[in-house]
Amino acid sequence: MKQRYTKREPVQSTCILSCEGMMGQGQLVNLSVPGCLLKTSMKLKVGQYVDLRLSFPTSATALQVKLAAVRWAKNGQVGLEFIRMSETDQTRLRFLSGHIEKRTPQQAWSERVVCVGTTAG
Repeated sequence: MKQRYTKREPVQSTCILSCEGMMGQGQLVNLSVPGCLLKTSMKLKVGQYVDLRLSFPTSATALQVKLAAVRWAKNGQVGLEFIRMSETDQTRLRFLSGHIEKRTPQQAWSERVVCVGTTAG
């Protein structure tokens, strides 16, 4: 079995998808930077392309994927690979899927401050 190169984050969210003039709804199961797994009643086939909007309870704005490829479909579940989305939505996707770079806090400034000049006296 081929090992994944990114971790899938389990999510419970809804989405709206459109494909070749048809629209439908889906339930997001998991999310990663390159794609997602969702449940839908739409009859999608491998190789089709969809447009989808992912809604999250923590955000008023849906995440829009302008182009996603159906990589597999079986028993009402579909694996999608995200191909085209805005830079803003890519950043949101990385945040939502837990791939934001973990930064370590910087140490306090340790250099002494020296005041130079004359004082009125």
